Amino acid sequence: MLKVGVGQAEGSDPEAVVKRVVDRCLLQLAGARPNVGIATLSGAIDPAAVLAALCRHLPGVAFVGGTSAGDLSSAFGFSEDSLTLTLFASEQLRFGVGAGTNLARAPEQAVRMAMSQARAQLADDGGGDQESMTLVWLDGTSGQNAAPVDVLNQLRAPGSAIFGGVLAFPIDGPRRVHAFAGNRLLSDCVAVLLVRGPIQYAWRVSNAWRPVGPRERAHTVGNRVEQIGSQSALAFVRHYLGEHFEPSGEFPLAVFDGNSDRFYLRGLANVEGHALTYVAPIPDGAEVQLCEYARPDVLADTQKTIEEVVEALEVGPVGSIVFSCAVRKMMLGTNIPQVSELLKKHLPVPFAGFYAFGEIAPLTRGGPAFFHNATMITVLLGEAGRAIGDSHVEKVVDTNELTDQGNPGELDSLSLQRKLARSEVYRTRLEQTRDHQMRMMRTISAEIDAARQQIAAKNDELQRLNDALAREQEKSDQLLCNILPQDVAEELKRTGRVEPVHYDNVTVLFTDFVGFTKIAKQMSPADLLAELDFFFSAFDAIVARRGLEKLKTIGDAYMCAGGIPIANNTHALDAVWAAWEMQAFIAKTAAARAQTGQQCWDLRVGVHTGPLMAGVIGNKKFAYDIWGDTVNIASRLESTGTPGKINVSATTFAAVSQVFTGVYRGRITAKNAGEIEMYFIEGPRDAAC
Repeated sequence: MLKVGVGQAEGSDPEAVVKRVVDRCLLQLAGARPNVGIATLSGAIDPAAVLAALCRHLPGVAFVGGTSAGDLSSAFGFSEDSLTLTLFASEQLRFGVGAGTNLARAPEQAVRMAMSQARAQLADDGGGDQESMTLVWLDGTSGQNAAPVDVLNQLRAPGSAIFGGVLAFPIDGPRRVHAFAGNRLLSDCVAVLLVRGPIQYAWRVSNAWRPVGPRERAHTVGNRVEQIGSQSALAFVRHYLGEHFEPSGEFPLAVFDGNSDRFYLRGLANVEGHALTYVAPIPDGAEVQLCEYARPDVLADTQKTIEEVVEALEVGPVGSIVFSCAVRKMMLGTNIPQVSELLKKHLPVPFAGFYAFGEIAPLTRGGPAFFHNATMITVLLGEAGRAIGDSHVEKVVDTNELTDQGNPGELDSLSLQRKLARSEVYRTRLEQTRDHQMRMMRTISAEIDAARQQIAAKNDELQRLNDALAREQEKSDQLLCNILPQDVAEELKRTGRVEPVHYDNVTVLFTDFVGFTKIAKQMSPADLLAELDFFFSAFDAIVARRGLEKLKTIGDAYMCAGGIPIANNTHALDAVWAAWEMQAFIAKTAAARAQTGQQCWDLRVGVHTGPLMAGVIGNKKFAYDIWGDTVNIASRLESTGTPGKINVSATTFAAVSQVFTGVYRGRITAKNAGEIEMYFIEGPRDAAC
């Protein structure tokens, strides 16, 4: 059975602090022998003295961890002047501790050294279980963060998970990092803890930062960002944060994963000319956005991720490890103790964690680990075979009894002065951050307003263009309908082509002016066109009124038809009535012109009824036309007619004889058509029509 003991204490005496922390941990282990311990140290206590005291109080126990920017635990809460210890005791799990030095110069060699040492310890214990988890602590001052994670991914056992953090230092402490590895105190190193055996785990990554402004492409070389969008990286950040911003992690870059909205964060390290250096590499060409935080969002997301990780663990939990970013601590300011309170409220087991300069965790189970910034990673541990609800935590009767502060004198005036000075630093940083955020919001508001005005102008222009397009479309449609029947035009617009149609019964009407060629020679072209336009416009009005379809004019010939493109039963009558009105118009015009000595043309009309084909020819200059013997016969009826008369076929006369009277002409030979029975229409039977 896996047992976890957590202790945390403040003080300036290393021996006293270590004793109190160890006693608390052992009390929670309830007699179980610890295998390994994770120790993190914040504040000004000497790390060498702390490690020596740990080794004296817990001989044979290997330690791993190091210095931090602050600690938090279920045993005490949040502190920047404390030692936090987590002891693990298990008969089934096996633990191996290793360390690799010279991380800054040779990160791959350092990681391989650490993994080799840890695996050598696991090989000595004779166990056959596979590695299930790797916990790692990096010296962040080496400048190597992402590269060691890449090597760890290469070396990890299949299916195992990697979690960890970058060791740090408090904001008012010495800028030096120390790591614990076994019983050694190291710098410029990587320390690992390998776990082999049936350990179960669940984790969540809390990230409540909000990207603001537009996404832009970043041009980078490793950690160095030289250009963002069309500006230098420095100009891009100053545009939002002002000319006097200082390099800090409070406004990280969101780096987007391909075309998705998923992103990870990169904190700013320093400014080099017009370029910015971040704590880990950013892919060249990646889309980035500046980020800001909202304190309520951070706390709400923290609670959500804690609840999710508890629900995700499929066995009973026994303990939890937390890796959180020092930037989150800085941004939360005086609200930072609420994180520990949320962990205490929602985690049913002991937990311990530290504030780091970067976090390490996979995004998916079984997947590779990633280097994160400005996040909080909560890892909940369980053991295979332990049912949900089966935990040793109930054996700790009263946590408050374990958080005794010891001798009040240990928190001397120097420690209190450090806390007060640190609070002032936090206040100053938060005020600066607030100023930057206000500047950012003003800039973004101005950009939004400018974008809104630009969008409004674009919308106005788009509406204008749409209106113009609609007018042109209306003109185009009208022009097409002037060329083609409306139904045919709609089919052409809808399908891009018009299928030819066979009609069983259509009436075709032809007209022709008598002596046109002779008269045309005596007129100017303008007068001739005006004359044709005068008569044909009148014919167009008659044809439209009678429901016929004008097909075309050829010189002085006019052609129309009834019963197309929409078939009907009145097409013969419609055509003969139209012919009657055309001859009436010509007679009326001739009478009027005779009074002024002007001459007028005479008109022949031929009408025939029968079957034909209709369709559209051409794909650039469209024309609706008809084909078949019916068309040819109608043309011959016109040419064999008499000026001022309407010459119709027997077929047409049979269709209109109830309405019109006619004179049978007999069988008359027509060119290329043989003998055709013809009738002259004399007039309507009812004069009122």
